[in-house]
Amino acid sequence: MKGKILRNLMKFFLAGILLMALIVYSSSAEAKPPIRHYYIIDLTGPYGILVPEIFEGTQDYYRYVNEKGGLDGHQFEIPWGETGNMMSRTWSHYKRFKQSGAQFLALFSSPDGEALKKTMEKDGIASYNIGQSDPQIYPPGNIFLDGCSYADGFGAFLKWAKEDWEKKGKAGIPKVGIIGPDAAYGRAATEPGIRFGKQIGVDVVGQEFAPVVPIDLTAQILRLRDKGVDWIWLQGLSQISTVFIKNFNALGLKGKIGIAAFWWTMGTEMLRRVSPEMLEGYIFNTYTYMEVDDRPGIKKLNELRMKYRGKKLVEGYIRGFHFAEVVMGATRLAYKAKGYKGLTGDNYIKYGFERMKNYRGEFDLGAPVTIKPNDRRASNAIRLYQVKGGKVLGLSDWIEVPHLYPPEMTKYFGK
Repeated sequence: MKGKILRNLMKFFLAGILLMALIVYSSSAEAKPPIRHYYIIDLTGPYGILVPEIFEGTQDYYRYVNEKGGLDGHQFEIPWGETGNMMSRTWSHYKRFKQSGAQFLALFSSPDGEALKKTMEKDGIASYNIGQSDPQIYPPGNIFLDGCSYADGFGAFLKWAKEDWEKKGKAGIPKVGIIGPDAAYGRAATEPGIRFGKQIGVDVVGQEFAPVVPIDLTAQILRLRDKGVDWIWLQGLSQISTVFIKNFNALGLKGKIGIAAFWWTMGTEMLRRVSPEMLEGYIFNTYTYMEVDDRPGIKKLNELRMKYRGKKLVEGYIRGFHFAEVVMGATRLAYKAKGYKGLTGDNYIKYGFERMKNYRGEFDLGAPVTIKPNDRRASNAIRLYQVKGGKVLGLSDWIEVPHLYPPEMTKYFGK
């Protein structure tokens, strides 16, 4: 009898120890604090036509990661502030996030990045921006760009245009004009493009400025036509490109002057705005794959968006998802090197972004990410796509972009 009592007591004792262990384990797991990535975005205002789909992709990537357990048990939170493209709101959100202890800040705007650059360097906050104007990364500081810069992307197009010109046996040199707004992203390609064009034998004749939301661009088109351009490069969003395409066709210039655009005026978006006949031959560049590409990551992402949103995949969503996947790659590297408490702004830079080598992520949605010393571009390649027969088709494989840093920045790049 006494032995049986002792055995039962031992069972209760062991069960108690096991229960306590489970409680301690459960408590420790629940006690892991979240990792916060702060976001400043412009969901409304003139760029409200573009940003919401991008941010949906970003949000859904974090959701996907959290559903898989986060990072070593740490869930992710993304506090965000909306600006409506108003700089006063940008600064208000920045000050609020800084007071909250932000160490990493994601941006969706070139003007925001240019305005915050020096302050973030002083405050030790790391940043990644999907707005890719060049002044943010020269001299190299705390801001990294998703993909390459606008100038570098334009330079890659100039390389392609030069090669295409020579393949067709044309005499002289090609002439390229630019239309875009007087804004950070709108001006980004012009000076570096003129400089690079002189090096490779392309005459970049300059830029015609346009309102962010124009009514008519006939005068700008005619001025470039009168300069004898062979190509017009669109460095503006779809509000500009839509009006441009309509005016361009009305002037009877289709087939006489080529049209190409930077990656925020994608052909698939433009096909939702103007007729396929008007857009035939339209070229644009991108540092990510498009929804038309037959790739495992694109197929998987299409399924994921349908699961989360009940919608088919679109190009903006791909960019937003890719953006967050690169941020996560840098975060994992910094966490591995320094742990949770070591996720400081400096460590996001030194042990995160600067250690990224040939990073593709689980979904492999774009050019591989390799960040070289002092280089703040996440990749150095773009692809060209073209509208043909009402569809977006691949026009090129990956094209290495030139590094069009300002001449005074040569000391940072060992040349």
